[in-house]
Amino acid sequence: MTECPNSSLEHLVEPLVEGMVEVHTVDPELSELLGSEVPHRADGTVDFSIRFHEAFRTALAPHRASFGTKIDLDTRAFANMVDALGHAAALRRPRGLSPARAKAESCKAILAYLAS
Repeated sequence: MTECPNSSLEHLVEPLVEGMVEVHTVDPELSELLGSEVPHRADGTVDFSIRFHEAFRTALAPHRASFGTKIDLDTRAFANMVDALGHAAALRRPRGLSPARAKAESCKAILAYLAS
């Protein structure tokens, strides 16, 4: 995520969504189990949340001009969107929607948010 600081937002978003979907489709049952068992409270996962969001913030830093002072808000929304849409594309994709199309639509939604 932080290896190519001069990458476009598209080159940042697409592999993140692809990776999220790939990781969760390998063993969907394990993904669901972990999602239900890992605490989702801020006080229970503070260290993880800080490291997780810091990696996303670092990845977005080269694009700071696009975000201005709202980079912290965009970082949280960006990380949450990649997480939520990646999970949805992998685990809760509507019947008839191909994995490739689900990933493409997820990327389009994330990029539209970042451009707004």
